[in-house]
Amino acid sequence: MEKALQVLECFTTQQPELGITEISKMLGMHKSSVHNIVSTFVEKGYMEQDQVTRKYHLGLSLLRLADIVRAGLSLRQVALPIMHKAKEIYNETVHLAIEQDGLVVYLESVQPTDRSVARLAVGKRAQMHCTGVGKAILAYLPDERVKAIIEKHGLNRYTDHTITSETELMRELKRTRQRGFAIDNMEHELGIRCYAVPIRDEHGNVQASISVSGPAERLPVADAEIKAEPLIMMGMDISRKLGWQGY
Repeated sequence: MEKALQVLECFTTQQPELGITEISKMLGMHKSSVHNIVSTFVEKGYMEQDQVTRKYHLGLSLLRLADIVRAGLSLRQVALPIMHKAKEIYNETVHLAIEQDGLVVYLESVQPTDRSVARLAVGKRAQMHCTGVGKAILAYLPDERVKAIIEKHGLNRYTDHTITSETELMRELKRTRQRGFAIDNMEHELGIRCYAVPIRDEHGNVQASISVSGPAERLPVADAEIKAEPLIMMGMDISRKLGWQGY
């Protein structure tokens, strides 16, 4: 992995195109090793070869990753002040997550200092069917996309509360849409419950969510609809700040 990253870092605005021999000399790496790395990058779209010069330049797949980074930065900047507000209201851990390749990726986490809290490391990935943030996003994806995610990642069981049936998951996602928020009822970790709401981008697409997580006794299911109201409003606020005008 380190050698592959070193190859990528050889490319600059001053040197946008490089040949195998040039990269080999720059890194002191054997040409066969450079060729193997470059070939993999070309196969995945991260590099392209000019058919005239036979040199290589960075590919369009890197633009897709750059777009994800830019979107994540913008989302963080908008969401972070509201996440702190949610922390003050609930006195629980607040997570911000996006969907990527059928998994949720945690972008940010804010936690109180005076309580036992549930915190997931920023950058951590998790399955969608068993997390509040995941179900808050899944609920607004087309059924075909949901089924494709299930086919790719499965419905693994993490606790006795995890939904492992596609039919039951689809029913739960319908309930999520009806009430406007998702509940992770100890489905990912025993003793931990969370409420989560969708975040829409300027086009109305749901690709992110925000959640409040904590010990199950502090986030009961019985009055979840009342307790989740401030979080629903915060999700709408973030969405509006991102350009969504549908609320």
